Amino acid sequence: MGHAVKQEDQRGLLQLDSASLYKNIVKLGWPVMLGSALHMTFNLVDVFWVSRLGAVQVAIPALAGSLLWLFMSLTEAINIGTVSMIARFEGAGQRKLMSHVVVHSFWLALLMATLVGGAVFVWAEPLLRLFTDDAALLPSAISFMRITAVGLVFTFAVFSITGALNGIGDTLSPMLVMMATNGFNILLDPLLIFGLPEIPGIGFGGWEGVGVLGAAWATLAANVVALAVLLIILFRRKELGVTSLLAPFNWSIVKNILGIGLPASLQSAARSSTGTVLFWLVMSGYGAAAAAAFGAGQRVIAFTFVLLSGLAVAATTLTGQTLGKGDRELARFTSRRLVVLGLVSQVAIGLIYLAIAVPVSNLFLGDDAQALAAGISYVRIIGLGLALGASVVVVGGIFKGSGHTMPTFLAGFIANWVVKLPLAALGTLVFSWPIEGIWWAISMSVVVEYGILIVWLQRGTWLQREIKVQQQSAG
Repeated sequence: MGHAVKQEDQRGLLQLDSASLYKNIVKLGWPVMLGSALHMTFNLVDVFWVSRLGAVQVAIPALAGSLLWLFMSLTEAINIGTVSMIARFEGAGQRKLMSHVVVHSFWLALLMATLVGGAVFVWAEPLLRLFTDDAALLPSAISFMRITAVGLVFTFAVFSITGALNGIGDTLSPMLVMMATNGFNILLDPLLIFGLPEIPGIGFGGWEGVGVLGAAWATLAANVVALAVLLIILFRRKELGVTSLLAPFNWSIVKNILGIGLPASLQSAARSSTGTVLFWLVMSGYGAAAAAAFGAGQRVIAFTFVLLSGLAVAATTLTGQTLGKGDRELARFTSRRLVVLGLVSQVAIGLIYLAIAVPVSNLFLGDDAQALAAGISYVRIIGLGLALGASVVVVGGIFKGSGHTMPTFLAGFIANWVVKLPLAALGTLVFSWPIEGIWWAISMSVVVEYGILIVWLQRGTWLQREIKVQQQSAG
């Protein structure tokens, strides 16, 4: 039989009151922002090094990545379910359940990654042939995708542990791990992509690079190191109480993780899946140069979420812990302040992108005039949409923290499958619009998704969400 959590007198990392709100937001948010900035920078470094092989070569990781991000959205099911449950039990002072949640989350992540990664590895070629039969791109894209599929085991586990740490309010540790391991990735990229001639006198070097595949191998190696370090941190965090990665199986914990996480995952899947279809539309309708612009533009625009990701994680953790404490008024107060911060941020970010579209696109696509033109228009048009609705991730963070994630799925489904994809498909396949038609469809979907979530937030149903587990899990 389920039971409500009982308050234990244990001081957490956050002080939950209105006076400490902005202090908590800064404490939670700045490591996530810095970590996101570093991660996006490292992704751009990947694109930069690959682009030295030729602008069209950027289409290889973009092609593989467009499919992999669809599967990567499943990490949300683990990460968000874990954050929400850990934050709720931490806010309630019920820490006896937290180690069990962490263990179940970890093994669930490994199981899901093994199944997904195995399927991607086996079906890489037929999946990619749905998008292109370009003999110059396909072999490398297949190999790139298979290498990354192997790395999903480490990536999923990293997301699981990061979710547990974020749930107790520790966003600093994952950021430091990301900083170190992605720095390692930066060092490996040119060495694996281009190789290193033998250095006379010391006998070091003398190996050839493996081209674009070097970027995939470097990322895999960095994720292996990240998981090893995060496991050490996990066992040292007394708040989580994890002393072993073994625990009695409890279906109610798994059910809660998936019940909370899957709708959030489906929201990401709705966005990623339409992104995959859009990549097909771009690749088949406009060619490799446009696909390169799409891939590079996505990485440039990803910097949007540097600031907003910090606010989103703060929203998730603070909402979960506040509701766990039982203070719904504080949860409502916190949500309103976060929405205002998101609004200010989204306008500033959108205007910045409008201003820097030309120089930032030229940096990655400057050796191909067609790719450069498409890249500039992408950054400008998406930047406008971001100015009107980028803080969708902040509002979504509030729902995720409460454990009431169905609104995020429905808003994502409507925006992506009812608005974005039909508009882009009609424009490309029926009306033969220029590539900018796809960019406008993406921009409009962001605004629609944000509007739906804001209306749902005002209903207040997220404040009523409860999380219960079976009593034996606390034993």
